[in-house]
Amino acid sequence: MIDDAVAQGIGENDELDWKTALPPEKEFRESDIVKDIAAFANAGGGIIVFGVSETNKAAGGRHDAGELTEGYERTIRRVTMAAITPPVFGVEVVAIPSTTGARAVALLIPASPDGPHLVYRNDQFGAPLRTGADTHWMKERELEAAYRSRFEGARRGEEALHQIYDDIAAAADPSDRAVLVGAARPRSRRPRSEPLESVASTVDRAQLVTRWWLGGLKYSPLEDVEMYQARPTLGGQYLPPKSPNDYREAHAVLLDDGSVGLSWRAGGHERDKSGRHHEPHQIPTLAVDAFAAALVALIHAVAGESPAGDYDVILGVEAAMPPEFHDRNAAPPSGVHRSLSGRFRPVRVTVDPSVNDTQFISAAIDVATLALNQVGIKKPTNLDTMLPPRPANWTW
Repeated sequence: MIDDAVAQGIGENDELDWKTALPPEKEFRESDIVKDIAAFANAGGGIIVFGVSETNKAAGGRHDAGELTEGYERTIRRVTMAAITPPVFGVEVVAIPSTTGARAVALLIPASPDGPHLVYRNDQFGAPLRTGADTHWMKERELEAAYRSRFEGARRGEEALHQIYDDIAAAADPSDRAVLVGAARPRSRRPRSEPLESVASTVDRAQLVTRWWLGGLKYSPLEDVEMYQARPTLGGQYLPPKSPNDYREAHAVLLDDGSVGLSWRAGGHERDKSGRHHEPHQIPTLAVDAFAAALVALIHAVAGESPAGDYDVILGVEAAMPPEFHDRNAAPPSGVHRSLSGRFRPVRVTVDPSVNDTQFISAAIDVATLALNQVGIKKPTNLDTMLPPRPANWTW
């Protein structure tokens, strides 16, 4: 693509900037690249390509960009967090090999919901903005509009997240038993708009990752939805339960903007292999581990198909009476856990699904830990970062 761009003389624009070479690593923080990253983030995202010489702001030829070491990549990520206020999250650094010896490096800057992003230059803060092939500093009215856009976007995003939560909770009907409910939405103000290519393959991937994270256990809401019978719904696809009205009834929704919703009847699950069941308001703590793993794995699978930046995640419990959490094999009362108020408050986290699935289990552990801490449990028992080797036959 770079060779084609050079051959056609593609010009810089509000989403593309050519750079001849990477600056020395020690000089990266003080270079104009930091300003360019903030400018693209303030303007809806863009790409900076190192390794292309320019003539009149158009691609003129290939040039060796220099070496991108692991240390340099860490420096770039650190600078985008430390030298820009607020930080620009989700910047991707891509080394592009070449058969001609002219290396290239691309920085992919996502659209950001946290603008305006400010940089410190000449003893003052300023907010750069990419406009066409140029960068200028925002004026007072532009700053005012940017802040208004941020706060309004946050309000709309919060409303959309809670709407997904409410809809997927109602689908599982918490009136007769406790239901675990989760919803997640990309924070980007310009989320993906095209539909998922294959809902079944996306959910299958999430299901496999969930089993792996749970040590091979086939116990999660993704085991209880019909991944091959997705139905159209408003702005996405709905996955119905395998066994409607069953004590493990589950529902899932994957929306075209990258949002997901998941609910699972978790009260009244089997207590042990004897066939005995918990009461409808009693949730096995293992179900919390399994639900958090499934929700986070589903986010990872959806985001992996088309990256959408950080996700806001909410996990809650909906029940007609105060829920209890039970260690699956512990005899009451020692295995019974409740929140201080008797109510379960939804937990909130923000996760970055761009890391690989070996590392992303940390997000599932964080979600499960926050949920279990609320009822007096220190940490999950079935989720741990010490995973067995990633299956070799996985192609993603």
